[in-house]
Amino acid sequence: MTTKARILVVDDDSLVRRSCERILGEDYDVKFAGNGREGLASLETESFDLALVDLKLPDISGMDILQRAPDCFPDVPIIIITGYSTIKNAVEAIKMGASDYLAKPFSPDELDAAVEKALRQRRLLRDYRRLQEAVADRYRVSRLIGESPAMKRLFALIEQVAQADTTVLLTGESGTGKELVACAIHFSSPRKDRSFVAVDCGAIAPSLIASELFGHVRGAFSGAVADHNGLIQAADGGTLFLDEISNLSLELQATLLRVIEAGEVRAVGASDSVKVDVRYIAATNRDLRALLDEGSFREDLFYRFNVFPIDLPPLREHREDIPLLARHFLSIFGAKMHKHIEDFTPEAMDALMQCEWPGNVRELSNVVERLVILCSGDRIGHAHLRESMTISTPVAAVPQTADELSNLKKKLRDEVVGEVEKAFLLEALRRNDYNVTRAAEQTGMQRSNFQGLLKKHGLRIRDIVARRNASG
Repeated sequence: MTTKARILVVDDDSLVRRSCERILGEDYDVKFAGNGREGLASLETESFDLALVDLKLPDISGMDILQRAPDCFPDVPIIIITGYSTIKNAVEAIKMGASDYLAKPFSPDELDAAVEKALRQRRLLRDYRRLQEAVADRYRVSRLIGESPAMKRLFALIEQVAQADTTVLLTGESGTGKELVACAIHFSSPRKDRSFVAVDCGAIAPSLIASELFGHVRGAFSGAVADHNGLIQAADGGTLFLDEISNLSLELQATLLRVIEAGEVRAVGASDSVKVDVRYIAATNRDLRALLDEGSFREDLFYRFNVFPIDLPPLREHREDIPLLARHFLSIFGAKMHKHIEDFTPEAMDALMQCEWPGNVRELSNVVERLVILCSGDRIGHAHLRESMTISTPVAAVPQTADELSNLKKKLRDEVVGEVEKAFLLEALRRNDYNVTRAAEQTGMQRSNFQGLLKKHGLRIRDIVARRNASG
């Protein structure tokens, strides 16, 4: 049963109260207050979804109640009730945060429409806040993955700089997660409830990037048919993440520096600037100091961003985090593809640990996604890795002695045969609705031999069927 929305009507006119009760009483839980102090006490001590407040009350005014709203009952929208002689005051009330106003005398349709609109806006606002909280939770520092000393140092730096509201320069190889770190800084900062705007400076055509960053006015150039606010204005109050900042031209670097230092932005073709309050985080996978020496990056902009530099370690420098990351990606892609894959075999995980990973965490994510697609059983094995052709070459794959070569060949042979046997068993069982006798007969094996292979690979029919049912 749906709970009715609670509405408080604050009005000293008994006729208005009776009208509201007649119009709203059937669909809503309505409470009444005959003066401002009584209404204010109810709002401060009870829970309401909406309040209708008369602007003129015998003790305190509707404006007084409205002024208390942000601190005392911020989630309750207020509709101001007013006479035609005080419409100007009602407009002022809207500026102060009132949801809407109703002029006396109002019709039942007008009251219904105003109430429905206010309640709908409240629902949308609550949904938006829940979404904000979910996004903030997803990107806060505690959700970043890693237990290595290198990652713990990174997490500590993020937590320290998040509260400082200063510019940050993120450096590191491609795929190390610079945008994820920028998100963590933003959503751990006092700006977390405002916009996080990300722009890839290398993905926008040089002829368009000035307009995208700073905005433009109508007629500023061919094709500028309307005013356009840039990404800097879109990030006002929040954070602007400039990825691959080394791709900006020297001219744009100079303009960006002026914007950062002046705290105001001028759109292309405009004569006036607009004040903005933005936190800037830049990132690059290139050596900016080398670019300084070449003259392709401004020294003053470099030092403006280099107030708090954070260098993200490549994956090969914190290999101990690979199992955590791989299993994290396995759970994500397994759920996405409706596959119940428990884990990697020890051999497969050992191979992942030995890879060079030139594409870092992004490459690991892509490889695990392919492995989930390829896997038809409950574990990802070494044979699946060999099918994933773009996986990096293991660091320690080449044997150094004849004995090592012989042992490696035997190990790989056993792994390949084992994976093929396991896949053979699972497929035979699937074709025969997990009946061992029928599966053995169809494959031409003795039931005892088929059962022996199942035991060898630790496969139990009950567990296989349970996992199949759990994965849908």
